Amino acid sequence: MKVILRIAGRAVLFCALMIALGWSVLALPFFSELRVPILERVLSDQIGQTLFIRGDVSIVLGATSHIHATAVEVPSETIANVSLATLKDLKLELNLPALIKGQVDIDNLIVDGLKVRMLTNKNGTHSWTANNRPEVSLTTSGLQNDTDGILDFLSDKTAAFTSVALIVENNTTGFEFDFNLTNLHLDQVDDDAGVTVTSHGTVNGQDFQIKGDYPRGQPFTTTANFGAMKLDFNGAPITSQNGGGFDGKLTLDTGEIGDLLEVLRLDRDLEGQATLAAEIRSQNPQLKITDITTALNLSKGQKLTAEGSVGDLLDFAGIDLTVDGRFYPEGNPPETATDLKDLKLTDLSTHIVGTDGALEFQDLILTTNAFDNELKRVGPVSIGRVFRANEGNLMLEDIALQAGPQDRPYVTAQGNIKDLLRLKDIDFGGTMSIPASVVFRDQDEKDAKTLGSIEGNFSFDDLQGFLSLNEFDAQTVDTDVWELKTQAKLGNVDDFENLSFDFNLDVKDSALFLSALNLKKINAGPLKFSLSANGKKEKFSSVIALLTGKSKLNAKLETSVAGARPKTQGKVSSQSIVLQDVKNAISIVSRIGASFRQRGTEEAKSARSKAKASDLIEVEDFLLDQDVDVTIDIKKIEGQRAITSLSSQLTAKDGIAQLGPVDVAYDGGHFSGTAKMNVAKTPQLLSIQGTTKDWNLADVLDAFKVKYAAEGRLHGSFEFVGNRRSLDVYLNSMKGSASILMSNGGIATSLLELSGLGIFPWLFSEELRKGYSKITCLAVPIKVDAGNVSFSSFVAETKKVQLVARGELDWKKNSISIHAEARKLGRPLSRSAWPFEVVGTLTHPKIKLLHHNIFQKRADGATKLPLTRKSCIPDIDQLRQ
Repeated sequence: MKVILRIAGRAVLFCALMIALGWSVLALPFFSELRVPILERVLSDQIGQTLFIRGDVSIVLGATSHIHATAVEVPSETIANVSLATLKDLKLELNLPALIKGQVDIDNLIVDGLKVRMLTNKNGTHSWTANNRPEVSLTTSGLQNDTDGILDFLSDKTAAFTSVALIVENNTTGFEFDFNLTNLHLDQVDDDAGVTVTSHGTVNGQDFQIKGDYPRGQPFTTTANFGAMKLDFNGAPITSQNGGGFDGKLTLDTGEIGDLLEVLRLDRDLEGQATLAAEIRSQNPQLKITDITTALNLSKGQKLTAEGSVGDLLDFAGIDLTVDGRFYPEGNPPETATDLKDLKLTDLSTHIVGTDGALEFQDLILTTNAFDNELKRVGPVSIGRVFRANEGNLMLEDIALQAGPQDRPYVTAQGNIKDLLRLKDIDFGGTMSIPASVVFRDQDEKDAKTLGSIEGNFSFDDLQGFLSLNEFDAQTVDTDVWELKTQAKLGNVDDFENLSFDFNLDVKDSALFLSALNLKKINAGPLKFSLSANGKKEKFSSVIALLTGKSKLNAKLETSVAGARPKTQGKVSSQSIVLQDVKNAISIVSRIGASFRQRGTEEAKSARSKAKASDLIEVEDFLLDQDVDVTIDIKKIEGQRAITSLSSQLTAKDGIAQLGPVDVAYDGGHFSGTAKMNVAKTPQLLSIQGTTKDWNLADVLDAFKVKYAAEGRLHGSFEFVGNRRSLDVYLNSMKGSASILMSNGGIATSLLELSGLGIFPWLFSEELRKGYSKITCLAVPIKVDAGNVSFSSFVAETKKVQLVARGELDWKKNSISIHAEARKLGRPLSRSAWPFEVVGTLTHPKIKLLHHNIFQKRADGATKLPLTRKSCIPDIDQLRQ
């Protein structure tokens, strides 16, 4: 047995001597070509990837041998013709006793001129991934290897790197990081207790430094600076019994966000600051992020915040984030939009959830400077590719999104955003299938089914530098109650360039349609409305048609924006309209509009019940923003007593609007008036002036419930101004004057003769015998002041008597006070036989006869009536001395 042991010992010693001798021989310059492939195999086995030495290898033999290699290359095993790393000089120490025992113990690496290129090509292949990384086994050189790659190889080594160039290039995302590091040190802590990492240099031209302390099995710290940006990650490893990996807290302060954009080689379109804090847990194969809190504060007052978690960042799964955005400074929102081009998004809030690479935006609330809108669900949203383009813009490609229920989305769209930070170069297209109940609100299940759905296609982009609506086609389906068809194209949404628009609404039964909308019925029968508009650049034409009941109203308008102000001119015409038809149509359309704009609140229901014509168009803005010249010609009007036709002109220039003269024919008479409004300075005031003629006296007396037959034609003039908010407000606020005149009329009573002549002359008068007085003239100049009507000389004359009345009435106070005196014609100084007063309330006036003689005289003593006496002027005022 001793012999056997002695022989075995000598054999081991002989093998060791042979290895030492072989290693010594390899150190000789003559054997340089043999050293290179041996070292290549050893290092390849250690790093788990193929390694080539293109230069020379030298060895300084010793218990710790010193090896020097030049021109080292690590090619990519997954992407052809790409070098993962090249080294100008590689120096390392090799433990010879360990080598004799069959183990490779390499340490104290010194690397100079390291160039690393970590490339991800467009199909997602990584240049640093090994094809056939070995398991723990004997390597091709027969030595034990438990490496898991280059990083694992370096994890227990002391290493110093100088002149390091690291390029991280991702052709899938377009991002590139160019690290130029003056040095990089990996230092082992004594007794293999861990490693520290220090480095400084630049990344994409910005200062970069990193310091890390990684005690083995103990909490670690990492601090990195990119220019003004600071990143800290402090955590601890997770024991293998608990699944391995690590967890820790990440904090990030970007400093000036523009610097971060420059590091990312994106256009510096944003300025401000951002912060991020999150808890991170990495356990193969998941990277979980919780307690995310981030805030982005931009220099112009915008703010974006997010809170939540991500179940697995690597697989883009388990996303749960609450996002709030304010796009204007707090307390300083943009002015309310009055035009489409002025519409701005001011606030956003949503709950983002995601899994399987797609996002869903729940309870998305968008606030603009014109309206608020809440979308219960937008998503899922998937993004095929996020990358940086060569021009420095951040691009999103192959975006797919939907809105509405997942099993039957209302809207689906696909598209791209080629400049995300500027929100430019957008192109999207999609389809829609929206139940009408979503558009109108407040329908029960039966009514919702009756109204059907709205289906269509759309596409838009801003690839030409402005937003264009390339296609919008929509129509109703699955309904017999109403039919909607619309098509639209718009070359430039902001300027309405190259417009093509058609809108057709056909309601078969108005009452049934309104009932389905949960609105008050109007039995107006069928209703048809159509609008067609076309235009190129500076000129637009539109044709509008309304058909309801027996009425048809047409409008042809031309709009030009070539001058300093837009100008609209054209004609509104009809051969015949029934006023009730038009009122019904306006009420129906405005109620429909109210149901679009509101969401079923009590206020909305009240607004629908009080819908009026002004709800259909913002008249004030229309007249203020452009000049207008429109002719109105309605040949025949039915439904208004005595009114038979209407002819007028609507004009507006520089904010001064005028309707008129409005010529209305009625029952043999005629009315001509003009309404004016200064929309720019006093938009609440409306002035009306005009004339009237051939107004039937009998109709006037009938309106005031005076039950005397009468004849005669009134004419006169008027001029009023008042608040136009409503007819009642206008009547109660108007101020101005009017004059009413009449000649050659008559009334079926002789009381005028009685009051002026006295009882005995009256008893023998022709007027008493006929029961009729002929009125030779009538003159009533009045003044109106906010409900008060006053007159100082109401004059009525017969062949024998002149009646003069003075006083006032006030319909707001429901009061009247009139004093009247009648005298023989041409004898103003004689007594008034039967003067009277009308006093009390307008609703119940009292007529009081005055039982005493009343004489009048002039203060200047005048007593003579001129030879050329004038009719309908008080005789007392005509006297001369």
